[in-house]
Amino acid sequence: MRGSYSKQDVLVRSQSLINQTLRNLIPEEGLDGIEQQISIYGTNRKGFWGDLIEKYGYGLENDNLASADFHEAGIELKSTPLIKNKSGAIRAKERLVFSMINYMTVVDETWETSSFLEKNRLLLILFYLYSKEANLLDYPIKHFKLLDLLSDLSESDVLQIIDDWNHIVKRIRAGEAHLLSEGETAYLGAATKARDSNDTRPQPNSPVPAKKRAFSLKQSYLNVLVQQLSGKDTSESLNKQNEPAKTIRQLFEEKIGALVGKNEEELATLFEIDIKMKKPKNFRRLLVNIALGVRSNKITELIKANMTLKVIKLEESGKLAESISFPVFKYMDIIHQRWEESGFYKALTERSFVFVIFRKQEGTIVLESFRFWSFPAEDLEEAERVWRLTVERIKTGQADDLPKIRDSRIAHVRPHARNASDTLTTPLNGEQVKKCFWLNAKYIEKSLNK
Repeated sequence: MRGSYSKQDVLVRSQSLINQTLRNLIPEEGLDGIEQQISIYGTNRKGFWGDLIEKYGYGLENDNLASADFHEAGIELKSTPLIKNKSGAIRAKERLVFSMINYMTVVDETWETSSFLEKNRLLLILFYLYSKEANLLDYPIKHFKLLDLLSDLSESDVLQIIDDWNHIVKRIRAGEAHLLSEGETAYLGAATKARDSNDTRPQPNSPVPAKKRAFSLKQSYLNVLVQQLSGKDTSESLNKQNEPAKTIRQLFEEKIGALVGKNEEELATLFEIDIKMKKPKNFRRLLVNIALGVRSNKITELIKANMTLKVIKLEESGKLAESISFPVFKYMDIIHQRWEESGFYKALTERSFVFVIFRKQEGTIVLESFRFWSFPAEDLEEAERVWRLTVERIKTGQADDLPKIRDSRIAHVRPHARNASDTLTTPLNGEQVKKCFWLNAKYIEKSLNK
């Protein structure tokens, strides 16, 4: 059945699956056996829903061939879950993972000849609605999208994905596969598929084994795609119509790089902003947004890339005063997490920053530079130590005494709450003010000066 579908057949069949569940598609005589498998594996069997929809939705058998699922049509079938948050908004639950990266062979490929592009150029993505309370058989299919990676995406998205692929392969060629992280690239990531730090494979040009990784479209990229499918995308693009498409880095080089060396007053004059009265609190971010050609902080390219734009000010000495915060953690949740599944680990490995740096200089404040930055893989061990110390203290009734800035060169924990009554429940210390992990200001300062 693998090769018997035309492109039109695939689209017609996919349309017929909208709002269907596996329970509607699987013959009654086969349900009991599948229910038994679900009762054994629960939701821990990755890809089970996808295997079932291939078989019962399209009549495809899982044959593990390297070619696309619909061979004749050249279409690869991918399924990915959506989740609904408390407000009712729907978003992607996770990244969209492709095949494993073969470190030993990918170094001999170009983008045009890559095994990734050969298999995944034409993607059929099925989006189904996951629910923790529902049986896997009852997840409804909500959307489908047929994507040609070279023509259905915007020109700027294609440029960025190619740039990401080249960055990942360049690192592998340099013998640095063990130092890769998802935060280094924008849309196409190198997602870790290792069970733990010991689950590795050899890499070329280095004796150091590297964690298993697979190419993936980031969760943040899928979120924007889902919003576009439902007509709810309100972000603004840095790439403007009738202008040549550019990658995120090229856009910042063009729009911010051209202004480096100008002070606040010169920028205000250039952008026709009257600052004779009091400057707005977010004045420097306002300047940056105008330079980028956007009116709000919801920037399409940065949202897709899970990239945070942070405008920072250095003292003349180069000192950075403010640490960088991460989302608040729940005391009752963090004690049950594994490091590799924790919110802090994901934020460090999947998120990146673009810092636009202003600096005090002879009585004024100058736009000094901009810098793309992701958390270095070699510092993960120290971040893990801080996280484990935090978890241990919460478990042992010391939620009021978590790692401080003096305890680590990299990170610490401190309150991130509206006020003293903005609290969460702890296992042994009752209600405690909300807290989160912070990257130390001095650590960021040193990273920016490398």
